[in-house]
Amino acid sequence: MAIIHNIFCCSICTVMAYSQQEKISGYVKDLRTNKPITAFEVEIPNTINHYFFTNVNGVFSFPVKKQIEQFVITAKAYHKQWITVKDLKDKVVFLKPLDKTEEDFSLISLTDDQLEDETGEVSNVSGIFSASDDVYLNTVGFEFQGVFYSTRGLDSAQKTFLLNGVQQNRLYDHRPAWSNWGGVDGIYRSQDQTEPLGISEKTFGGPLGVTSLTTRASKYRHGTRVSYAHSNRSYQHKTSVSHVGSLPHDWSYLISGSKRWGDQGYREGTVYEASSMLLSLEKYINLTNSISVSFMRTPSRRGTAGAYTDEVFRLKGNQYNGNWGYQNGNKRNARIREINEPLLLLTHTFEAGDKIRWENSILLQKGRIGYSRLDYNGGSNPDAAYYQNLPSYWLSRNRIDYENVYEYEQEFLNDGQLDWTALYQANTEVNSGNQNSKGYTNDAFVLYEDRRDEDRIQINSNLSRKINDDWQFNTSLEYRNTSSNNYAKVLDLLGGFGYLDVASFTGAQSDLNHPNRIVKEGDKFKYNYCVKSTNVMGFTQTTWRTKEIEMSGALGFSYSCHQREGMFDYENHMDAIGKSEQVSLLAYQLKSQVLYKLSGRNLVHLKAAYIQKSPGIKQVFPNARVSNTTLQNLDPENLSSYALSYIYRGLGYSVKLSGYKSLQSNVIETGFYFAEGFGTDADDDPSTGDLLDENSLFVQQVLNNVKKEYQGIELGSSYDLSSTIKLTGVIGLGKYVYKNHPNLLLYVEEDATALDLGFKNGVKDLGEVRIKNKHLSTGPQQAISLKLAYHDPSYWRISASINQFRSNYIAIAPIRYSSNFTNEINGVQISNLDPDLVATFRKQEQLDNFTLINLSGGKSWRLQKGYVSVYWNVQNLLGVNYRTGGFSSSRAANYSEQLKDHKREIPLFGNRYFVGNGRTFFTGIYYSF
Repeated sequence: MAIIHNIFCCSICTVMAYSQQEKISGYVKDLRTNKPITAFEVEIPNTINHYFFTNVNGVFSFPVKKQIEQFVITAKAYHKQWITVKDLKDKVVFLKPLDKTEEDFSLISLTDDQLEDETGEVSNVSGIFSASDDVYLNTVGFEFQGVFYSTRGLDSAQKTFLLNGVQQNRLYDHRPAWSNWGGVDGIYRSQDQTEPLGISEKTFGGPLGVTSLTTRASKYRHGTRVSYAHSNRSYQHKTSVSHVGSLPHDWSYLISGSKRWGDQGYREGTVYEASSMLLSLEKYINLTNSISVSFMRTPSRRGTAGAYTDEVFRLKGNQYNGNWGYQNGNKRNARIREINEPLLLLTHTFEAGDKIRWENSILLQKGRIGYSRLDYNGGSNPDAAYYQNLPSYWLSRNRIDYENVYEYEQEFLNDGQLDWTALYQANTEVNSGNQNSKGYTNDAFVLYEDRRDEDRIQINSNLSRKINDDWQFNTSLEYRNTSSNNYAKVLDLLGGFGYLDVASFTGAQSDLNHPNRIVKEGDKFKYNYCVKSTNVMGFTQTTWRTKEIEMSGALGFSYSCHQREGMFDYENHMDAIGKSEQVSLLAYQLKSQVLYKLSGRNLVHLKAAYIQKSPGIKQVFPNARVSNTTLQNLDPENLSSYALSYIYRGLGYSVKLSGYKSLQSNVIETGFYFAEGFGTDADDDPSTGDLLDENSLFVQQVLNNVKKEYQGIELGSSYDLSSTIKLTGVIGLGKYVYKNHPNLLLYVEEDATALDLGFKNGVKDLGEVRIKNKHLSTGPQQAISLKLAYHDPSYWRISASINQFRSNYIAIAPIRYSSNFTNEINGVQISNLDPDLVATFRKQEQLDNFTLINLSGGKSWRLQKGYVSVYWNVQNLLGVNYRTGGFSSSRAANYSEQLKDHKREIPLFGNRYFVGNGRTFFTGIYYSF
């Protein structure tokens, strides 16, 4: 009887419990396509209730207590959506894809603004392409843009880019060939990314991870997308259109085109013209095999801005750019970077469900890169900001000319731009006595470009095999062959008839086979050489996953072979012409990681890697333009890196705290500059008051066997203050320094002056430079960000962030830390040397801290047919003036020269700086259907 009573009571309680519950049901769809989302999760706050749904119609149904007001729906690649129970009532829930409007637009804008250094090469991608669910990396990419903040202090050479599995980092300097795909509309919406030291299925990857892009049409969402953007950063206008569709018999196609243009960006005279085109066609042969062919072309033409001294920016402001001047009423920039490197990509893919994926690609590319500048072997430096054109020059002479001080200051304030008219006049007025036997006159000035024409073929095969539910195997093998022709090409004779092909500084013949040659437009001159390179690389990786732990390990290798062939017989280098020896380099990589799941929300992640990287072409041949000389004792660059992270993933709160440490060794750094003070000093001429170029040389600098240390912590957290308001906080505290006293080599022309100054065969070993514990110039090493964002259920949003940047140092001048700086040519210490002043000259400049406020917002609408979204962003709302980096001048090669500059009221050869943008905006609208 007691048993029956208990059963009756339990039944009544169960009925009462269910009577207090109701079923909630509905559909989950993609906001843009209106198609069902087939896999998603429902979670009720402050409970242990989780529901997982997988069905083709996107249907959900689950019991919920009446007092529950909200629940959350999440799905992979979509934004989390809070749902109010009382408002649901048979309504469809739309989830917004993670490829946000601002990401689609901003990636094109910010990368053009931030990626390129003063040479036009890609320098910084460390935060721009980041894992979409990582708060810290996303903040670096979208709030820290334009300040050259580097994730963990590492540059773009430490991040690997793939296109259909084919590596896109150049052999020249290991930096990614950003321009090959940079403006292609929509290509980022299909990207697959890993975090620093993360694992990739297709390649070993770099310390900053892997970004993998695809051109396969079947991997893109079907439909048409049209967009327009307006900005004042890099370009002023951008239009684009893309369409993805299918044809009968299992064909898919992708057509994408865009154009970006503007008279100038934030810096004056930075003209911008770029277009992009991607055509892709894919055919599924059967259920498992597909073949795709893609053609991509992204030509660009862009005017660049320079780095200047404090005197220049103080007189002209941060928007100043001396590379341009008016010609016939139009702005013309002398420093134009042009890139046109079309590529053809053939890809075969075999996919058997989630068990096997085998991808094979062949990439063919033929293109060119040019970077223009002025040459003046018959005239003076035409740069408006050249030190002899500034007021400080006239203050520094032995007899101060106050009249010229005022005159040059006013002229620079009122104009200060390149004088194209004067260049044309100078060439026109050349004395007819300078005619050679062909009747050409020797012009004073010429516009030319440093040109690299490169052919590339790459073959890649990568395989992923899922052994069972817990174990996966990955491997890849890639072959690359490149051939580049590097030369200077005459672009414009500037009204003249011909230009004498001799070195600007020494007058040496560029090619003894054609002495005193007069070149015309289109001719190669100054230097001409080819480099042929071969690279084979591969990796093997295994991953093991269980409910509580994930482990992976990877091994990689890379073999490279380089050979230079000189086409010109340069006068001052015996080994200028002909083929160099072949340089072969072998490197290995090792990586492992363990992810331990303390619970469903608490995780610990340990990652470690040892990565060798062969020196790039620019390091192998330190004076490649005029010499076959190779750097002796070449060894691979080594990097040991470790990172430990604690991760908490809550429903309304998440945090990730990471500590990391990396040590680089055998690093090679190169640079070139004009310097004076090699050996015994001489006085300025007291009779004329002129400043002399004393024992001066144009040198190629190689800092060899460098060790660097990177260490710090990263914190990224987010907290949902409500279902619509989110607070995000990020802290990055790093310390990046040199960790040894490396060796300094200088390469110069083999002439009598160099021989008198102790150079043998054009090379001088200055020995150890004492730079240990000097800071690396990698942008701000510390940053703090706080962001408040509001996301309305009706799909409009607004956010504001405040970001502070600290611990930013300019690049040192290594020669100041060498024995050449303190000693005479005979090795004896310079007389009257003041140790305190030596310490002052060697003190590294730390740039001022700065704080920036950013605003952004947008609105999205679902139409009866299609989807419209508007996005806007304001960077540096308060218009703060700040410096992103800089470098110390190497003009004074010894203490005596530096002392003279120190005593001047305004230094002639002070530090040079890169400046950030003031208040800038970006806004765009797109319609997809």
